[in-house]
Amino acid sequence: MGLGGWLQRLIGRPADDVPATLDLSGGELNPQGGGSRAAGSAHEQKPPKTDQETAAAWLAAFESGRLNPPKNIRDAAGWDTYWKNHLEVGAPDQGFSDMMSSDDTLMPLLSRRGVRSILCAGNGLSGEALALAMCGFDVVALDISAVPTRVFSVVLRSETHPINRVPGFSVIDDNTFRFTHAGPIDAALCPTIHQNSHCLPKGGGSLTFAVGDLLTPGVCAGPFDAVIERRTVQLFPEHDRPAALEQLSARLAGPGVFISHQHAGAWKPGQPRTHYAESWVRSHGYAVRSHLDPSSDIAARLAYLMYSTG
Repeated sequence: MGLGGWLQRLIGRPADDVPATLDLSGGELNPQGGGSRAAGSAHEQKPPKTDQETAAAWLAAFESGRLNPPKNIRDAAGWDTYWKNHLEVGAPDQGFSDMMSSDDTLMPLLSRRGVRSILCAGNGLSGEALALAMCGFDVVALDISAVPTRVFSVVLRSETHPINRVPGFSVIDDNTFRFTHAGPIDAALCPTIHQNSHCLPKGGGSLTFAVGDLLTPGVCAGPFDAVIERRTVQLFPEHDRPAALEQLSARLAGPGVFISHQHAGAWKPGQPRTHYAESWVRSHGYAVRSHLDPSSDIAARLAYLMYSTG
């Protein structure tokens, strides 16, 4: 069942059954905090909504189409509107997105391969880039919309945000943050995405936010040890996907890891679970990661293709 259907069933149930609004300290973003003020009026104060009111507002916006991605995937203004609409009504789906993206094998894989630099292409409001930075990686979060950058900048610069309790956390400029203390970080202060008892947050990383079109070669040119895209390239028209994959692949260092996540919300039992990028990466010299074959992890060019439904 999709999130819209799930929330429809929950309207009228006790508030404890409704997904919490988003908070960056838990891998999510609280639109009643700094985030919504960054995207809208910087001084507007509104009473917080109850969980049920948030769910009802989100469902109404979803059913009206206000939460749909722009038809033109390269329309920056359309993506600005998309994120502002999500922030206006709350963003329970971002929490769900991070939940379905969470993979406790990813951090250990990146560490085993000696990954240092990571590009999160189309990061949006996801807590993934922040989580990776707090685990010691140097991360660039790229999005075509400027709204996520403004939101994160305000939230992470807020003196009341829990991230200020992280040893060595420092603000370099509006778009860059560092975790200079390379030591243990309380996991409760970190986004929950990818948390793993064998690969705990340790600091020593950095996070930079960038705005631009991933199809523009000069934007975040790299090279990066790993490139992550989640549910972004799949939004491109099918005939444009090879160009998007080519541009992301071009940002990888020689021995690199390409992580691509496809979500099929309309998937039905019995339908094939075939990732749209598999034939492309195989034809371009990537080994596709297989949990059944651990030796695939050491391939010079590794594609980790994730697939989710619901």
